[in-house]
Amino acid sequence: MTARARLYVFLAALALRLGLLFGFPEIPRAYEQFDAKSYEAVAVSLMRGDGFLEETGRPTDTRPPVYPLFLAAVYSFTDHSEFAVRLLQCFIDSGSAVLLMTIAGLLFPPAAALGAGLLAAAYPPFILYSNVRLTECLFIFFFLWECLLLTRAFKETDNRKFAMAGILHGVSVLVRAPTLLFPAFLLPAVLFRRLRGLLKGFVLYAAIGAAVVSVWTVRNYYAHGGFMAVNAGGGWLLWLAMQDDAWDGDRMVELSPLREYPDLAGLPRHEMESIVGRRVMKYALTNPFDYSARMAGNLWRFWTLPAGKVMISKISPVYADLYQAAHYLMLAAALCGLFMVNKQNLVPLLPSFLLLAYVSLMHSVILGVPRYRLPYDHFMLMFCAAGLVFLHGAVKKKRGAAP
Repeated sequence: MTARARLYVFLAALALRLGLLFGFPEIPRAYEQFDAKSYEAVAVSLMRGDGFLEETGRPTDTRPPVYPLFLAAVYSFTDHSEFAVRLLQCFIDSGSAVLLMTIAGLLFPPAAALGAGLLAAAYPPFILYSNVRLTECLFIFFFLWECLLLTRAFKETDNRKFAMAGILHGVSVLVRAPTLLFPAFLLPAVLFRRLRGLLKGFVLYAAIGAAVVSVWTVRNYYAHGGFMAVNAGGGWLLWLAMQDDAWDGDRMVELSPLREYPDLAGLPRHEMESIVGRRVMKYALTNPFDYSARMAGNLWRFWTLPAGKVMISKISPVYADLYQAAHYLMLAAALCGLFMVNKQNLVPLLPSFLLLAYVSLMHSVILGVPRYRLPYDHFMLMFCAAGLVFLHGAVKKKRGAAP
C-alpha cells in the first residue's frame, strides 16, 4: 500500500471520529458508566501521587495499569480535560485503521487492503468507542501493532520484529488482559515441522512479553498478598458464562456469583474470584457435556451479536434488525475471504487466524459481551474486504467467460 493511500484512510477515519466528537459529544458520554468512573478514580489517584488506588482507597485489583497511566498523563498536561482524552483517542483510533490496512496489505491484494482500511475507518462501533474513555481504543492500537509485527516476523523470519512484538504484547495485556495466554496458543504452530526456524524469535516474543507483564504481577503480589497475573475478573466471567439467565434478549444481565456462593461474601475481590474460578472448573470437569453445550452457545452469541445492535435497538428495533442483517452479510463475506489466502501467505496469516481462534475459545469460556469482541472485529473486516474482492473477481470472471 502506498503512503498516500494510508494517509487518505487515516484522514477519512479522523474526520468521522472528530465529527462525533464535535457534533454529538453527548452520545459517547452515555456509554461511560461504572468502568469509566473506575479508571478515572485510579488516574486521579496517580495524579495525586498515591499510586494505583480505587476510589475507596484500596489498591486496585480490577484495573490494569496502562490506561489509568494514559489518562493521568493526558490530564496532567491538559488541566484534567476529558475532551483532550477523546481528541487524542480519535487520532489513535484513526491510526488503528491504518495498521489494519497494513496487515491486510501483507496478506491480500491492494484492493482488499484498501477496503479493510476504509471499513475500519467507517465502522460505527469503532467511531463510537474512539470517543469513550474506556480501554478499547488504546488496546486496539497496541494489539494491532503487535499483530502487524508478528505478521512481518512470520513472513520474514525476523527475530527483531518478534522481540518488538513481545514488548507490545506486554503493553497491550497491561491495557486489557484477555490476550495474556495468546503466545501459548501460537506455540503449536511454531513447533510445526516447517516453522521451526521461527522458534528462536517466538521464544524472544513470549519471554519479553512475560517480562513486561511480570512487573505488574510482582506489584499485585505485594499489594494483595497473592498471585494475580494482571487483574481480577476472570472468575466472575467464568461463572457468568454458565448462567441461563445471564442474558435478557441481546442485553447482558448484571449477576453476582455471591447469589450461588454466599459463603464467599466479605472476601477480597481477587480471592473470591479465584475460588469461584476453581469451582467452575470443577463443574466443567464433572459435567463436560453440559458445559460444552453452554460454551457452544456462548461462541455463537459472541460472533453473531454485533456491538452496535444493542445501542441501535434503543433508537429503533427496525434499525437494529437491519444492523443484524448487515452483520450476517459481513460474516458471510469474511468466510469468502478465506478463499483468497494462497500458500505463500498461509504462514504470515497464522498470527491473525490463530488469534481469532484463541479469542473465540477464550470468550466461550469467559463470557464475552459484544464490547469485548470489538477489538477483534478488525480481523472480521479484513477478511470481509478480502471476500468482497474475491466475489467481485469471481463475478467479473464469470461475465467475461459468458460471451
